[in-house]
Amino acid sequence: MAKVKKEVVEEIKDLGDLQPTPGSRRKLRRVGRGRGSGHGKTSTRGHNGQGQRSGESKRFGFEGGQTPLFRRLPKIHNFDQVINRKWVEVNVGALNSAKSGSEVSPLTLVELGLMRKVSDSVRILGNGELKVSLKVKAHHFSKGAQAKIEAAGGSIEVIQPEPRKPGKRAPKPIKVKVAPVPPEKKKKGEVAEGEEAPKKVKKDKNIDVSGTSAQSSSKSSKPAAGKPGQKPGAKPPKKK
Repeated sequence: MAKVKKEVVEEIKDLGDLQPTPGSRRKLRRVGRGRGSGHGKTSTRGHNGQGQRSGESKRFGFEGGQTPLFRRLPKIHNFDQVINRKWVEVNVGALNSAKSGSEVSPLTLVELGLMRKVSDSVRILGNGELKVSLKVKAHHFSKGAQAKIEAAGGSIEVIQPEPRKPGKRAPKPIKVKVAPVPPEKKKKGEVAEGEEAPKKVKKDKNIDVSGTSAQSSSKSSKPAAGKPGQKPGAKPPKKK
């Protein structure tokens, strides 16, 4: 049987009997009480100086005037910058625009108009339903997207970005022209929004193919009658 320690609890009769737990409080150091105390005269502050005065403050890292540690360390210039990856997310439901059995990569996603430019951080998510079997290549797949691609009879392949040498910038993305969207065919008699219907032009019976009227052509064909010796086209003299 293990011995149980019995704690002795003293009964408190008066408030004057209250005392702190032994060892929780220490006596203050008494300074300036003569040479015999060991803390007389300068009261452990040393001789005249900044530290002896009240209100003295030193900035962080101050070492008494000597060159501080952060200035003694060598300066390292042109260190490699930590570049965060900005993920471009594409849902599984958007891949239905690709042909069945084709291979989908970041390049083909730009051609389909699902991305603006080629990226080295493409992430496929599982929103939507996939009705086409595809071989999808991307840099990351969610578990839901992987399950839906494999259920549709396709496969996935994780692409690893090309390692970069220190001090070199990332290569610029390849420029790809997006396939133009074909315009919708209009039916006969339909008018698009914002357009006015063409006005019907009435055909004149007197107008020939050449654009001149039949009457004017007949008049022009007859020679102008005039007196002998008179110039053609001149007005006849008035009768008295």
